[in-house]
Amino acid sequence: MAVLDLHSPVIWISAAVFAIGISVLYQNVGHALNVLGIGKTYTSVNTTSCHQIGIGVLHGCEDIVVDPNTGLAYLACGSLKPRQHWLHPDDEYDLAHESEADHVYVMDENGKYSDIKLLETASDGSLQPLSQDFRVHGFDIYWDPHDPQDMTFIFINHQLVHNAVSIFSYRHGSHHMVHVETVHSDLLHSPNNVLAMSKRAFYATNDMKYTRGIMREISIYAQLPHGHVVYRNEDGLFSVAAANIRYPNGIAKYKTWIYVASCTDPGVHIYKEDGDGKLSFQGRIVYSDGVPDNLFVDPGSGQLYSTLFLKSREVHKYFKHPSLNTTRVAATKIVRLTQRNTGEGFDIESLLIDSGDLMPTATIAAIQRRNQIRRMLIGCAMCNALVVCSDVA
Repeated sequence: MAVLDLHSPVIWISAAVFAIGISVLYQNVGHALNVLGIGKTYTSVNTTSCHQIGIGVLHGCEDIVVDPNTGLAYLACGSLKPRQHWLHPDDEYDLAHESEADHVYVMDENGKYSDIKLLETASDGSLQPLSQDFRVHGFDIYWDPHDPQDMTFIFINHQLVHNAVSIFSYRHGSHHMVHVETVHSDLLHSPNNVLAMSKRAFYATNDMKYTRGIMREISIYAQLPHGHVVYRNEDGLFSVAAANIRYPNGIAKYKTWIYVASCTDPGVHIYKEDGDGKLSFQGRIVYSDGVPDNLFVDPGSGQLYSTLFLKSREVHKYFKHPSLNTTRVAATKIVRLTQRNTGEGFDIESLLIDSGDLMPTATIAAIQRRNQIRRMLIGCAMCNALVVCSDVA
C-alpha cells in the first residue's frame, strides 16, 4: 500500500493549484449569478419623470440615433413577432403572412413623430417603395461634413435570404429616404450593430460565430469569444477589425475612441483605430451587475450611456414569448460613464432602474437636446412603446 508523503512539494503544489481553481470557479460563478440577476429583486429608482409614448406604433424601437445638429431623434422600429426571426432563428414562424414591415421614424422634442418612407430608384429614374426585405436591427447615421443636412443611414438588415447592411441617402426635413445599396459578405454572418464612418465605410459587430443550432446556445452560455468587429472600407472590401470578443453588441464612437459592448463578458471594450480599419484594444470597462446592449455617446460631453439587463435570464424568456404588456420580472438599468480627468478609467453612475413598470427591458438610452429641452429616450427591441424621461439625463 502506497504511503502519501505530505511533505512532498508535488502534494503542496497540487493542493495550491486546486485551491486556486476552486477560488477562481467560486468568483466566476458568483459573478455570473450576480450579472444574471438570479435571486435578485429590483425596485424602480428615478422613474417618476418617465412615461410611455407612441403605444402600439413606436414598438420594437431597438435603436435610436439623435442628430447633434438639429436635436431630432431617429428611431428604427418594428413589429414584435417578425423580430423573432433574428432573435430566435431556430424557431418556426409564419413569415410569409407578416402584416407589418419595420419602420424608421423621426421625432421632435415634443414627442411629435412621423414615418420616413423607404424608397428606391426604379429603372426609369422614378422613386418607388422599397421592394427589398427590411428587418432592421442596429443602425447609425453619417453626416456629410460639408453639408450636415446630407445624411446617410446605415442599417443592419436581417433579410430572409441573408444578413446584410442597407444604406440609404436622406435629406434633412424630407419625408423619405432613398436606397443606395444593400451589401452582404461572409464576414457579416451575424451582424448586430453598426458604426457609420462615411457614406460607404462602416464597422459592424458580429455577435456570434454560429447563427443556428446547439452550438449557438453553447457559445452564448459558455461565453465563448467567437464574436468580432468587421470593417467595410470605401472600396467595399470587408476585413476583421477586432476579434475574440464575447458577444459584441452595441458600438459607438467619440473622437478617436471606439466602444464595443460585450454581453457575455459584461462590459465595454475600448479601441482606437490602427489604420486600414484595424482596431487596437486599449482596455475595458467591467460591469458587475448587468448585461449591456446598445451604446449611446453624448457628442457634446463624450459621456457614454449604456442600458443593462439586470435579469438577463428573464429578458431571454420575454424575448422568446413576448406580450404587449410589461412584466415586473425583468429589470433595466441605465448607466452613464464619464472618463476621468486623468484620462485613466471611467466613473460609472447609475441614472435609472426600472423594475418592469415602464417596459420589460431596454436596448438603447439616447439623450435628446432640442430647443432648451433635454430628455432621455429609451427604446427596446420587443416593447410596445417608447419611454421618455424628462428629468434623468
